[in-house]
Amino acid sequence: MEEKLFLIEGKAKMGYQWTKFRKLVSAINKKVAIEKLYSEFGGNHKLKRFQIKIDLVVEKRE
Repeated sequence: MEEKLFLIEGKAKMGYQWTKFRKLVSAINKKVAIEKLYSEFGGNHKLKRFQIKIDLVVEKRE
């Protein structure tokens, strides 16, 4: 299968406030892209899944 680019927008709880984010993720489908985002934010920012709110997931066309 070929990997696609997905644009994911949402908010993440950083300290006491919610911060907006936009992230490009390469994955084979939408579900895997969301899992990669959760994994990356958890590893890099020590966030739990309930601290990340996803508003939009769109496949990026080139």
